[in-house]
Amino acid sequence: MKLAAVIYAGSLSPHALKPIAGGDSAYERCLGFVRRLPGLERAVVAEGMLALPEGGFPKVRRERWTLDLLLEEMAAVGQGVDAVLLAWADQPFLDSVLAAKMLEDFRRYRAEYGFADGYPVGLSAELLSPRVIQAVRGLASSLPPGTGPGTGSQIERDSLFTAIQKDINAFDIETDISPVDLRDLRLTLACDTKRNGLLVERLASAGVSDAASALASIPENLGLLRTLPAFVQVQVASGCPQSCKLCAYPAFGPRFAGGGGSVLELKREMPREDFASVLDQVVDLSEDAVIDISLWGEPSLHSDIQGLVGEVMARPTLSLIVETSGLGWIRGSGEGAADPIRALAGRYASEGRIDWIVSLDAASPELYAELRGPGFEEATAFAERLIDLFPGRAHVQMVRSRENEAELEAFWRGWKKKTDKVIVQKYSRSAGLLPERKVSDLSPLTRRPCWHLKRDLSVLVDGTVALCRDYSQGDTRLGGAFGPGSAGLAAAWAAGESFHAAHIAACRSGDGALFPRPCEACDEYYTYNA
Repeated sequence: MKLAAVIYAGSLSPHALKPIAGGDSAYERCLGFVRRLPGLERAVVAEGMLALPEGGFPKVRRERWTLDLLLEEMAAVGQGVDAVLLAWADQPFLDSVLAAKMLEDFRRYRAEYGFADGYPVGLSAELLSPRVIQAVRGLASSLPPGTGPGTGSQIERDSLFTAIQKDINAFDIETDISPVDLRDLRLTLACDTKRNGLLVERLASAGVSDAASALASIPENLGLLRTLPAFVQVQVASGCPQSCKLCAYPAFGPRFAGGGGSVLELKREMPREDFASVLDQVVDLSEDAVIDISLWGEPSLHSDIQGLVGEVMARPTLSLIVETSGLGWIRGSGEGAADPIRALAGRYASEGRIDWIVSLDAASPELYAELRGPGFEEATAFAERLIDLFPGRAHVQMVRSRENEAELEAFWRGWKKKTDKVIVQKYSRSAGLLPERKVSDLSPLTRRPCWHLKRDLSVLVDGTVALCRDYSQGDTRLGGAFGPGSAGLAAAWAAGESFHAAHIAACRSGDGALFPRPCEACDEYYTYNA
């Protein structure tokens, strides 16, 4: 079978050019993979802003690649061949044996699109028949712009599949299924970020070089997967405009967040300079991350909320999530009223780095008042306004529980008429602090190490780094992000290593008593933030 290949390097990170385990870089290893492909007639490198060393293949350079432009290049290089292979240039573990099998199946069954499923991202390439490239281009034209793994790209790793999926029955598809399903680990074995680069370095040092060694090694070395934090929750204000029935904060907030009889009376906030210090430490530690300024408390109550948002936006590798009740954003009344949302939309909506989540929890004002208190009209109006000001970035959310299950369908259908961004969130007991209100049990049959201990950091308003969001109220602390005697986020992250290791040991033994308290009673271990 005659084969052509496109090596996508349009959004390549400098991490892809660094040596791995004392050997070749990810880019060099990818080029070697392409050279070994059976039946290869020609290949081209789709180069972006990062200038690449010579590797024996011609390069086509564009400052900004889109999926349509990539497909155009695949059509050009695919003239006169039977299949075009698409490989990402930052994936060092692309497997030649797996590729050869996929190519043989592609030829045997006269497929039009071929991919592998169940493997971690980074072990396999994709195959496309030249005769369907124009049809895929037509489907790709209707996709919303992506962000890509690097600046200036509109291509995601799953963009080709996403386009085909829009009319999947129109294509003959051949899938290679992994003998070990590792999808739940959400691994990306690519040198696109500092975090993933560290993961690749660790796995390569442990002997991983291809699909077979990855599938054998990863389940036995789960401790290697805890690399660097990807999701950092920060409590910027201690107070809340509501004392919500489905939230644990009213039960413990007054004990540590500045005094007062209830969360309605708390006034403490994180100074902007301390918040900026947290962000700088995140960039130093992880380079990129998602920042959530809604750990506990209501961010709209912070006196300089625009300044906090601006601090995140001033650091291009960070993105922001604002979870809010939707209350308290308009300050004052009449002509002198302050409107930070319109100002934030004017400055940052086009960047696509801010996501909003408005917690509503009910479809009717009566149930809303029972669960959250007053404010239904203000909160729903705020959500509708966000949908207009931040298109595609504003979400409405219901925490599913026994109390509001009867209104779940009305909530979903009502908001789906206005936006596709509707979230039904799992109810959390916050490590046993709240009564059980869960409608259904979604937990895996076999317990796994906690995702949050592997990926998250939780910083309280005073700089304390809690064990996790759901145990913010407990005595266990990982350290301090700022303030006298604080060792910083890097030290706090390192302190969490022993808890993650304890989870791995407990999961392998099947003995729930080995989980550190209060983890043995928590079922948030399988939920994902980033």
